[in-house]
Amino acid sequence: MNIFKTLSGMVWGDNASHELVAITSGQFYVTRLNMPRDDDDDDDDEHSVLIDKAIQFKVHMASGSTAFTWKSVAKENQGLTFEFVCDEETTAFTANNFEITVYQCMYERMYNRSHVNAEEDAIAEFQIKSLFKTPVAKAARRSPTPPRKESAPVKQYDIPTPSLRDPRTVYDGVVDVPADLCLWDDSSSSFYDHALDVRCQLVREQRDTYWLLIVDVNGNQQLAQKLEPRMSPVFSPTNLSFIWNYFGDKQKVYSWLMRFKDDNVLRRFQTAYANCMFDVLNNQPASESRRTPSSAIRSQRSGYGFEQSDDNEEEEEGEGEEEEEEEENRSHDQEDDDDDSDGSIISSFDHSDGTKNSGLAVGYKDHSFVVRGSKVGVFGYGKSDGLKFQTTIKNLKNKAGREVKPSQVVLHEEDTTMVMLDPQNRHQAYKMDLEYGRIVEEWNLHGTSGVHSLVSDGKYAHTTNSKTMLGFAEDSIFRIDSRQPGGMIVDKEKKQYAKGIRFLCGATSTNGSLAMASSKDIKLFNQIGGIATVSLPTLGSPVVGIDVAGNGRWVLATCKEYIMLFDVLNPMNNTLGFDRRFPADKKPVPIKLQLLPRHVAAMRSPVSFTPARFNTGLNEEEMYIVTSTGPYVISWNFRRVKLGHQEYSMREYHQKVVADSFRYGQSRSIVVALPDDVAALPTSKLKQIKE
Repeated sequence: MNIFKTLSGMVWGDNASHELVAITSGQFYVTRLNMPRDDDDDDDDEHSVLIDKAIQFKVHMASGSTAFTWKSVAKENQGLTFEFVCDEETTAFTANNFEITVYQCMYERMYNRSHVNAEEDAIAEFQIKSLFKTPVAKAARRSPTPPRKESAPVKQYDIPTPSLRDPRTVYDGVVDVPADLCLWDDSSSSFYDHALDVRCQLVREQRDTYWLLIVDVNGNQQLAQKLEPRMSPVFSPTNLSFIWNYFGDKQKVYSWLMRFKDDNVLRRFQTAYANCMFDVLNNQPASESRRTPSSAIRSQRSGYGFEQSDDNEEEEEGEGEEEEEEEENRSHDQEDDDDDSDGSIISSFDHSDGTKNSGLAVGYKDHSFVVRGSKVGVFGYGKSDGLKFQTTIKNLKNKAGREVKPSQVVLHEEDTTMVMLDPQNRHQAYKMDLEYGRIVEEWNLHGTSGVHSLVSDGKYAHTTNSKTMLGFAEDSIFRIDSRQPGGMIVDKEKKQYAKGIRFLCGATSTNGSLAMASSKDIKLFNQIGGIATVSLPTLGSPVVGIDVAGNGRWVLATCKEYIMLFDVLNPMNNTLGFDRRFPADKKPVPIKLQLLPRHVAAMRSPVSFTPARFNTGLNEEEMYIVTSTGPYVISWNFRRVKLGHQEYSMREYHQKVVADSFRYGQSRSIVVALPDDVAALPTSKLKQIKE
């Protein structure tokens, strides 16, 4: 979008208006008071603003790119805030030059004289919380130079820093580049220079163990950190920077930033980092693998640190309908603001026995079920979509009178029954009648290594009277039919796989296509008992949860520190990966969703995502993704993610979130299970997080 075409104004002594600097493309947003921001992509609109200190011009980061925000001072636009996010074609020099020019214009307007002879401090007085706390005029005039003979520590702030570590290794030629080291200060929401002109090295301790070592020119350590997935790395080509998390003593989290001299240095380090992390996650050097780090993931602007695909995600057909639906949701959310449905918490169980909530199942008949020990809480919904406790199903017991404490529950047969697994007996499943509140059937599932999990026949099979479902053990997948006498496993629809495959979790699409995550990859099946049609490569971390879009096009895989989103539509033949194989060199690579390092630092604990889910509903289009980590519920706008944006929204609770899921058929309400309580959270109560 070419909305921010020029910055023009009066230069002292020249009454002619002319262009001073231009940013040719990016994303332009308009935010109205107390309303979400709108993406303004009308190329014909022209937005002009008088450059004055009153507009509160700020520079910040948005999804790894430089962004400018300012407020309207015109009476007809009161309450409007504007934001322009530079795209990846905007160089760091251009963005920085634009910022400086704005401040120079403000200076000339305020003092009615040229900025040419102004002191640096006079220009910098117009700066409001830029990314780095350095004199802005110096930053603008700085050009790439070789490192000085002596590193220059510039610590001028009171932020605790981690103690130094001994990596027990020396530089061995992986990579060694010059940079500046900065540290995030949460109290001022800024990065401060920590040490200038340091050497950033990646060193190998052993085959799959690497360290990030930052030293001065004399070899004195400034920082040392072992490479690990929870670093949540973010590379920003626009700002020539690399941001990551550092976990110190007692799990204290720091957010560090390396600022590189030029694009070539950034690319050298980025490529080396990608290869090292590939080795760490896969226990195999990238040079020995068929998959290269650059093909392992497609980053979203800043992403994971691998090279971004040159193919830009185009807006899909039907986007207009999605926007209309989002507008309708915003209207509903505004109604929510007027009632008491604000994510309020209700308690449903007697806490005296010491048990905690452990599971959640959201039904399609306006009921949700929360598992707690040998009890199941039943919840309905009030007029304002708030949860209402209805009853507790107590004392779940099998035929032998032994207490059953479900490890997993799956709604079944039009939500009239619930099938559950008990970790004390992995060769049986129990069917509970929800009307009578007791276990009425025990299913014999012998013949496997032990049932690991149950999955509905199709994504919305629980809305039908289907009598079958899927189950899997660590090394087998099978169909279960409750109408069979004796053994419940359908022999003709059982597949035993090689030992060591270790299935972890699975999910189905509406038509029953199955995605299974194993310890090595994600396998797509179009029928039970057959071989996988496609094996999707992962990034090395175990998958803890998986979901599939209703139409089967998107596969959502959750790992502890990040979430992977696969588009399994093959554009060459317009078929899905469930139905036909991809060419070996055309396999889908995931979009990676992760939290910004500075937000992880503010959380003061490592990220540990619960299984991410799409909003659900038969014939409903997926619009949002929800997950949680610690006490935070987190949601991404699915349409925005597909278009290359990484904004997310958050809500903090007083306890760690056990499980969360969208209410059936509604993308504006999330059911949240906490250890002791349950909440209905309107999506309007999630706070949007920007860089």
